[in-house]
Amino acid sequence: MMGLGNGRRSMKSPPLVLAALVACIIVLGFNYWIASSRSVDLQTRIMELEGRVRRAAAERGAVELKKNEFQGELEKQREQLDKIQSSHSFQLESVNKLYQDEKARPALFPLSSLLRDGVYIVCFFLAGGWASGWV
Repeated sequence: MMGLGNGRRSMKSPPLVLAALVACIIVLGFNYWIASSRSVDLQTRIMELEGRVRRAAAERGAVELKKNEFQGELEKQREQLDKIQSSHSFQLESVNKLYQDEKARPALFPLSSLLRDGVYIVCFFLAGGWASGWV
């Protein structure tokens, strides 16, 4: 029976080893707690950054839509401006031609023919007929 008693005594661990194991468990628990809290902080930050990215993408999409809308409007205005410019150049050519035709006529141009059509009067003024001494 002596063998059984001797075996039990060897199963007891010294208090120093037990204290070292408790210290290791405390250190590991503390490290786990720190890592866990850092992980939560990082996950919170990731969620915030993902929210920012989503908002930025939505804002960028809205800006792209506005940009496309303004570009379409700008293109329409450019087309209108081109039409107005071509109309203006056509009218200017017509006035210049009228002025050249009137200049080639005799110096006494009947005023009654000008009064018949108001467009000729406006064109005559635009062409500078009165300013050039042509009466």
